[in-house]
Amino acid sequence: MSSSQPAAVPFTIENVLPGPLAFPSSPDVYRIRLQREHAAGRPTIKYLAAPNTVRIFTGPDAHHRRLTNLAFDRVPAGDWVVGRLSAAEGGGGGTKLELISTAGADALLGLGLASAGPVWCGTTVDEADCAEAAPASARWTTVVDAAGAEVRVPKPADLQCMDYVSASVIPALQAVVARYYPGQEGEARVVLVSDWFPGHWAGIDNETRAYRIIQERDPGLAPRFLAHVTENGSRVVGFLLEHVPDAREAGPADLDRCRAVLGRLHALGIAKRGLSRHSFLVKGDGEVLVRGPFNGPPEEASEEMLRAEMESLERVLAKSPSEFEDQAARMLRLADPQRVKLLGEFQKAHGFVLPFVYWLEERAGRITLTLEEYSILAKEYEDNDFAWSKELQERAEKRFGLSAQGI
Repeated sequence: MSSSQPAAVPFTIENVLPGPLAFPSSPDVYRIRLQREHAAGRPTIKYLAAPNTVRIFTGPDAHHRRLTNLAFDRVPAGDWVVGRLSAAEGGGGGTKLELISTAGADALLGLGLASAGPVWCGTTVDEADCAEAAPASARWTTVVDAAGAEVRVPKPADLQCMDYVSASVIPALQAVVARYYPGQEGEARVVLVSDWFPGHWAGIDNETRAYRIIQERDPGLAPRFLAHVTENGSRVVGFLLEHVPDAREAGPADLDRCRAVLGRLHALGIAKRGLSRHSFLVKGDGEVLVRGPFNGPPEEASEEMLRAEMESLERVLAKSPSEFEDQAARMLRLADPQRVKLLGEFQKAHGFVLPFVYWLEERAGRITLTLEEYSILAKEYEDNDFAWSKELQERAEKRFGLSAQGI
């Protein structure tokens, strides 16, 4: 780094996304945050691209090892947004990483970090303001696992936060209060949906386009779209929605009203995709709203898809317990020490965990594969150029599925 660069300032690592195993040239991506007082009006969110370590760091401690693998604890403030990392000279695979170059926002596209634009709503807020309004630490809680140990797990999600990669209920920011909630500063709450991950901008884009269609052609069908959320004041990474505090999820008794609401959504050419009881918000007065995520491009819903979704509604509403009701128990299952140990063994042995593992766990209630059985599937996955195909899934179900194990 040259002497002309701004003074180095401290940062915090918010996340590390390992590069895919199937693409060893794809980098690990670090997302770091500078405090505003250190950024001096320049970008507070920056990204660091590092050599792919998915085969180097394996096992349950892999994420921690990436967090401690940087040779520096300060970066130049500056206008740069993407930094390149390299292993120190003469080092091996586990050598500390050094910052060797920086680039502007144009380099984000090379990491798959596009903007989920265009902006169509008249209000935008910045992700940094949202982070200050609701720190991420407030979204976690401590529970006791099956072995009696205390573990940190995500808090059960608000009904309107279900199914999103990252969503939370936060205090409404000033720009939103001024436009939608005058006189309710400090009282109004909104739903923040954001997703910075590479390639995920497409999901945010699809979602905002669906809300735009709803808001322009059938306002009142879904919670109101309030604002776009930007990163560093430019890249769109999310949005804010109206929070409906008195809502509950739908059940069998709400079938007729849900059918009518789903029909209105379909009349706009939009499929919900991934229909569940919490796809609907039933307000205290009985009014029903539909909620996202609306998975997939809104203009690509076929008549067959819409018909199948409507036909599935009665069965979906009858599910008990619902996914929303089962959250707390699910978190305890995810934190089970035996589960964590087994997943760690799979990861350490092969550098990945196959989708079939989670498919089997969802249906059996636990992971029933041994390491030897998993190794058979891992070898077939590698031989298939790291693509988990429909054929591999069907073969795995036949050999290691519920019927094969007598479950």
